[in-house]
Amino acid sequence: MSNRIEDLEMLRLLKAFQKITDPDTRRMILLYVKEQMEKREARVAESPSR
Repeated sequence: MSNRIEDLEMLRLLKAFQKITDPDTRRMILLYVKEQMEKREARVAESPSR
């Protein structure tokens, strides 16, 4: 995916997130994203460097 398409997708997701009014739902989404980022960082740290 090109950077331009990724940028548009990110903007779309941000706009959708801003429309969520329930604080518990927003918190669940943020916790999920944080968890996924931590998993990705752990995989990157474990993978051999090139």
